[in-house]
Amino acid sequence: MNKTSYQLIKFLIVGVSIVTFNVLFLYVLVGFLHVWYLLASVISYALSVVLNFILQKFLVFNDSLPKDVKRQFVLYALVSAVYLILNILFMYVFVDQFGINYLIAQTIITLSLSVINFFINRNFIFAEE
Repeated sequence: MNKTSYQLIKFLIVGVSIVTFNVLFLYVLVGFLHVWYLLASVISYALSVVLNFILQKFLVFNDSLPKDVKRQFVLYALVSAVYLILNILFMYVFVDQFGINYLIAQTIITLSLSVINFFINRNFIFAEE
């Protein structure tokens, strides 16, 4: 197995883990701590972005150099914000315009954007020098 395939597998495992964390944390905030669901969603998403950045940097791309961490995090946060906007846009188009079930639409969008996100992370944010 080549390096890219190995990184992609780790990327997907971390991604599934982060999605699970996000949903569970959202559930705890709303269900047990009674935080307003929209605020809880923002908190959960923001925490997931930070945790995902850490796992991507150190586990997936084995980038243990601290010198670029601020620049990398800013780029990562920007990509995450664009990812969120694209996700919302494509959800609207797929569900409201094309009549696709929202769960199927989210699956298609997540898989598509994740592949693009992997290559952005690998080639730009955590690129080997």
